Amino acid sequence: MALILCMETATERCSIVVANDGKILGQTTSSGDFEHSAQLTLLVEDALRQSQQKLADLDAIAISIGPGSYTSLRSGLSTAKGLCYGLDLPLLSIDSLSIIAAGSIQEQVYPEGSLYVPMIDARRMEVYTAVYSVSGEVLEKSSAMILTNESFSDYFDRGVPLVFAGNGAPKFSPIVSSSFAHFSPVRSNAIYMLTLAEKAFQQKAFANVAYLEPHYLKPPNITVPKKIQLGT
Repeated sequence: MALILCMETATERCSIVVANDGKILGQTTSSGDFEHSAQLTLLVEDALRQSQQKLADLDAIAISIGPGSYTSLRSGLSTAKGLCYGLDLPLLSIDSLSIIAAGSIQEQVYPEGSLYVPMIDARRMEVYTAVYSVSGEVLEKSSAMILTNESFSDYFDRGVPLVFAGNGAPKFSPIVSSSFAHFSPVRSNAIYMLTLAEKAFQQKAFANVAYLEPHYLKPPNITVPKKIQLGT
C-alpha cells in the first residue's frame, strides 16, 4: 500500500488526486484553463486537506510526463520536482496518453476487440496520439499526427473498432465516417493515474528527479519577436 499524490498537468486543466492503494482520498481540478502555475500548489493543499493527510505522510509523487502542452508540462514537473526534493520522495513518471487510455478502458462500454486511441490537442488539426489494447499494452507508440479523413483507415478497413478519447478527439469526430469509430468523453485527469502510479511504485520504477524532462514529442512553438529597426 502506498499513499501517492498524483498530478495530471498535460493539458488545459490540471488535476490532483491523493490516493492510498488506488483508492481516492481527495481530488481537485483547476477552475480555469492554463492556470497551472497559479493554482497547482493550492490544488495540492486542497486535495491533502480533503484526504486528511499531510505532505509528510506521502510515499511518492506521480506526474504526467507528456506529451502535452509545453508550458503545462513544465509547470507540473517543476512543482513535482520541488516537492520530491523537499520531502525526499520518489518521483513516478506517467505517460500522459496512457492516462487517457486507462480512463476510456475503464468505461467498459465499447465493442469487444476495441482498441483505444487517446488524443491530446497539438494545435490546428494535429494531435499527440498512440494506440493501446484493452489491457493497456502499447500497440503503436506515441507520435504527433495531422488528422485527415484517411487517418486510421488501415484499422477501419480491417473492421477494428477504435475508441478515441482526450481533448484532441473532437477534432477527428467531424471528419471520420467509419462506423468503427467510437468517441469517449474521457479527458486528461489524475483520477485515471491511480492504477498506473501504484503499479510503478510497486515495481520501484522511480524517475531520476534531477534529470527527468517532459516528453514533448516535438519542439515547443516559440515565436521570435521581430527586430526593432532604429531610424524608421
